[in-house]
Amino acid sequence: MLSSNFYYRLNYQFKNGAIYPIFIGFIKDRLMHPFLSSKKKRSKIKHQNFLNTKRTSTDYFSINTYYWSSILNKNFKKFSYLEIGSWEGNSALYILKNHSTKNVVCVDLWDKAKSFKKLNKKNFNNFVNNLKNFKNRYSYFKMTSDLFFLKNKQFFDVIYIDGWHGTIQVAKDISNSWKILNIGGIIICDDYFYGDIYKNSDKNIPAPAINRFIKKNKKKLKIICVNNNQIFLKKIK
Repeated sequence: MLSSNFYYRLNYQFKNGAIYPIFIGFIKDRLMHPFLSSKKKRSKIKHQNFLNTKRTSTDYFSINTYYWSSILNKNFKKFSYLEIGSWEGNSALYILKNHSTKNVVCVDLWDKAKSFKKLNKKNFNNFVNNLKNFKNRYSYFKMTSDLFFLKNKQFFDVIYIDGWHGTIQVAKDISNSWKILNIGGIIICDDYFYGDIYKNSDKNIPAPAINRFIKKNKKKLKIICVNNNQIFLKKIK
């Protein structure tokens, strides 16, 4: 039996301009969930146990590890990876520990952000400490995503967008990411369901920007997963 949370999310998609394939992807994921829940739980706990050896103040990522593992392993043997928004390095740690990579690039403002400067400095120090065992396998850029894309000359196979969640910024990040994504590459957008999904009163959120991008580029991409947290888009042309 599907929960009320499922129907709230369908309504959220409808209100924020989702197209038909997004609904189908989400419904398919929810129908499969009971059969995969034990695998998802094991994957989550495995990463959480690894994080116990690291310095982290939050963990919003472990819940995603089953999807990342199954989708990335299915599509790549080795890949280049970019993430917009790194915080304390949780997602980068997962990639570096569990996947064969060509290069890993992390972009975040950290303590260059004007607000919460002291807190962000601590988060940056945690990021550097957490990734110290992988120091020859990754690089980081302490700058806005806009500036990074302006300077960047590299192309990537996997791009994770988890930066500033405002609609305009998400629209820029996904558009700029698409330009440097290899054919066959995958963009992962975090917090597709963001804000109060029950009241659905939040407007400055990722979903409208993601949905408009998908509608505009629907012949150039394939929606490979829509779950309770994230959406995965594959570039097919």
